[in-house]
Amino acid sequence: MAMGWYLHIDMDAFFASVEQVLDPSMRGKPVIVGGRNGRGVVTSASYEARKFGVHSAMPGFQAKKLCPDGIFVPNRRRVYSEFSHKVFAILERYSPEVHAVSIDEGIVDLTGTDRLFGPPLKTADQIIRRIETELGLPSSAGLSQSRVVSKIAATLAKPRGLIYVPPGSEKEFLIPLAVELIPGVGPKTHKLFSRKEIKTIGDLLKRPELAARFLDLGEAQRRERRHDHSIGNETTLDKPLRDKEPMEAVLWDLVEEVGSRLRREELYARCLTLKIRYTNFQTISRSCTLPAPTRFDREIFDVVSDLLRQNIGQGRAVRLLGVSASALQSSGWQEPLFTRERRKSWEKLYQGIDALRHKYGENTIGAATPRNRSR
Repeated sequence: MAMGWYLHIDMDAFFASVEQVLDPSMRGKPVIVGGRNGRGVVTSASYEARKFGVHSAMPGFQAKKLCPDGIFVPNRRRVYSEFSHKVFAILERYSPEVHAVSIDEGIVDLTGTDRLFGPPLKTADQIIRRIETELGLPSSAGLSQSRVVSKIAATLAKPRGLIYVPPGSEKEFLIPLAVELIPGVGPKTHKLFSRKEIKTIGDLLKRPELAARFLDLGEAQRRERRHDHSIGNETTLDKPLRDKEPMEAVLWDLVEEVGSRLRREELYARCLTLKIRYTNFQTISRSCTLPAPTRFDREIFDVVSDLLRQNIGQGRAVRLLGVSASALQSSGWQEPLFTRERRKSWEKLYQGIDALRHKYGENTIGAATPRNRSR
């Protein structure tokens, strides 16, 4: 079976870049999203700000010390979501198989597209240029016959770069790189590797029993429909929240993005997770497994808002909220007739909503606010 071609697109300093597009006077200047007035944390920093050591997840007061002339702007989730849809609309011109990794990252399966657009490397360059030309946004990319390698290549290509890893050269490319570059290798896994004296990917490749768990170099890339990823969205709040109602308003925005991405990928989620981080950095995650999978904003919100109500500490200030969907599937479950009929109604409703948003923008139409929804 012929191998696939995977292009990993990663937007450069996405939120900050969007702000510079909307206000050209900020181009070339250190723009910092979030963390205004020393409160909250940074969610994005332009490369001009990064030169001063500012990075995402940094407390705002620290960013201000490092970059006193930085331009601090509020986190505008809906605006960034709208630009994200525009980016993915460009990607979808080149392939019917586009997977959204996050609001600012996507994988484009370019397998077989050479008949329409030419060699994959030429297409990759064309996509990057089109995003820049049409939206004014910089991006970086990695192209290879492995999703993992493409992701690592895109990370190394930042900013404004494209790294192509030819077939057969994947291991040569990976061997000198640090194991931290492997997607999914977090602090716990890194500690495990350190105990085993594994510092580079080359060291990991010498341990086949471990390498098989963390690296797929393309030998089995066509098993696509496992859907073993998750789809999530989270935001760090400029101002910590203590009351449930404003938290629900934030959740609603997050849910709309998650639901939209589920429908775009034609997937349903059986497990929904709520993430809460308090101002003391204590973080909790609570999940709910559903009797039948869903991809509809209203149903997702009902579940995560219940999780919120059950788990927020009385009067405690929350600085981050997140929603994610997992146990994804496209088919293969049974449900009662009544539920099937309700699902058909939801499908028609959200097909219309998605079509309008795609054509006219994210703010064109919205569902009822959480406070006014009927249960």
